[in-house]
Amino acid sequence: MKRNTLGKTGLQVSPLCVGTWQLAGPVNFDGEPDGHPDPGKDNAIRMIQELGERGLNFIDTAEQYGDGEAEVRTGIALQGQRDKWIISTKFGYRVGPGVTRIDDSSPPTILPSLESSLKRLQTNSIDLYLYHCAPDVADLSEARGILEAAREAGKIRFFGISTSDLELTKTLHKEGLLDVVQFPSNLLEPANAMSHFCAQHDIGTQVRGVLAQGRLSGKYFKKQPKWHSDDNRSQRFAAQDFSCYAGLGEDLPEGYSMAQAAIRWVLDQEAHDSICLGAKSLADYEVAIDALELPALEKDFFVSLEKKAAGHDD
Repeated sequence: MKRNTLGKTGLQVSPLCVGTWQLAGPVNFDGEPDGHPDPGKDNAIRMIQELGERGLNFIDTAEQYGDGEAEVRTGIALQGQRDKWIISTKFGYRVGPGVTRIDDSSPPTILPSLESSLKRLQTNSIDLYLYHCAPDVADLSEARGILEAAREAGKIRFFGISTSDLELTKTLHKEGLLDVVQFPSNLLEPANAMSHFCAQHDIGTQVRGVLAQGRLSGKYFKKQPKWHSDDNRSQRFAAQDFSCYAGLGEDLPEGYSMAQAAIRWVLDQEAHDSICLGAKSLADYEVAIDALELPALEKDFFVSLEKKAAGHDD
């Protein structure tokens, strides 16, 4: 599989990044799911390993996912293969007493979170260490000192943030805290300004949400999804008719599925180094892997697809 350079980090990553949120089971904050049904520990580990065999070398996780279980499963899956993978994990959101979500990325929490992630991942170093929640801007100078010291100690290689907030992204860039940004962008909700800023400053990009929570997968153009109660989409999109997006799947280039067109729309943009795909099955990843072998979308179709998508009020 081809490799892309992740911005100024110089890291060579696969265009697809394994997202592990869906691989650790939900955490029910205040009775509402914040994830997806647990595929099972053994299945998750096996899938990560099989994706490595298919050429993927990039994986994304976080201390919050499954209350640390995603990192545990990732660590087990990568044993004996650590040097072949680029690991990205995130800090700030975590599970607190009574299944509450703690939103705290303040300087005193950074090293404890880092040490816990290193232990769960069974590694001495994390390649990308990202803020998972917005930091207090007043803390950034202190945080930079902590993160840079951790980098000098070899515990992390690069840092950044997972966010859709462009102004916060610019602030972290000014503070020297931005090697990589993970952000959502897709046909229905394109993050053009974020993409442009990252390209302008050679910031590495991990694009998530490329299938818009299944709306661009094509699976539900003719039938409404039936999600498990542990799937957070069961509440978020309960009243939405997914068939309204079916027009996007018309006149696709030969050999493309709707999901593959949506994936190529993201990857064909120069600013995007990799997409973080949160799939629960190997079959869904195979669709994305096959999309990498398809030719880039022709300009006329690319533009027409954007115009169709712009007609939806999201």
